[in-house]
Amino acid sequence: MRFRADMSSPSTFTALISSLTPLAKVATLKLKSDTVHLICFESVGNGGIQVWSQIAVASIFVLETFRLESNSNNEIYLEVSTEALQRALRSAQGATEVTIKLAKKGGLGPNGTGKGARPVLSLSVGNISKGGRSVSITHDVSVVVKKQSEVDAMKEPLCPAPDVNILLPPLQNLKTVCERLKTIAPTITISANFRGEFRLKASSDEAKVETEWRELKHPHTFEEQEADEDEPRDPLEFHSVTVDARGLLKFLASYSIATTTIACICANHCAIFYVYIGDPKDVGNNGGVLTFFVPAVNEDGDD
Repeated sequence: MRFRADMSSPSTFTALISSLTPLAKVATLKLKSDTVHLICFESVGNGGIQVWSQIAVASIFVLETFRLESNSNNEIYLEVSTEALQRALRSAQGATEVTIKLAKKGGLGPNGTGKGARPVLSLSVGNISKGGRSVSITHDVSVVVKKQSEVDAMKEPLCPAPDVNILLPPLQNLKTVCERLKTIAPTITISANFRGEFRLKASSDEAKVETEWRELKHPHTFEEQEADEDEPRDPLEFHSVTVDARGLLKFLASYSIATTTIACICANHCAIFYVYIGDPKDVGNNGGVLTFFVPAVNEDGDD
């Protein structure tokens, strides 16, 4: 089992991991020849959010240096601490060269191999000192190698067809609004219609606050076109879902990496957010997408 590559964009990988750190302490890293997958589950008691991400290898690594070998169709599956990986990647900002590899260290043999060795993701960060000399620092992040059967058992949540989808305004703007709404109530209601209108609302016994955006774009899907032919929809009808405010803010932590975000509302069931990195039309070759599943909660706060 081998994995080694030079990083072409440490900042992209850092922002990606940073967006997952608020959700869970560990993530599953799935390495393939053309894509990198990150899977993250939040406990039900903390909101139950799931993240399934797919990023093109070329968006993070230098293709000419990318080496990946295993007995599982040349795929490697690792469980890694999001906080530990985030700390290691932050040290790589501004570096002249960053290399990441899967290694074994801590053993009794040469270079830490042999009996007692444990798997780590080893980041070698190269830089130039003020005196002009080359300096290299290595960070080791402990990982757990997972079996293919364990990863295959992970399944994306089954959701009904969305009632409406809409292109969101900048996530940082939404984050500012949601932080204020969270002071009103522990839940936030998300609503949208087919006329490009999007609402966020928080209600309590003392207050009701609602913010609305208009003239947003509505991406049409093939399924919607078929549905429109069978039964025309009222463009003014709002479709809504109420979610945990803390969970929504954890999703909005991805604002630093998002270029385009599409929200899909499955009324009274869940909200699905597609956060695109780079051009959404070129996800397979250069860029990626993070899919956040945010479950609905009852008005009293129970699942």
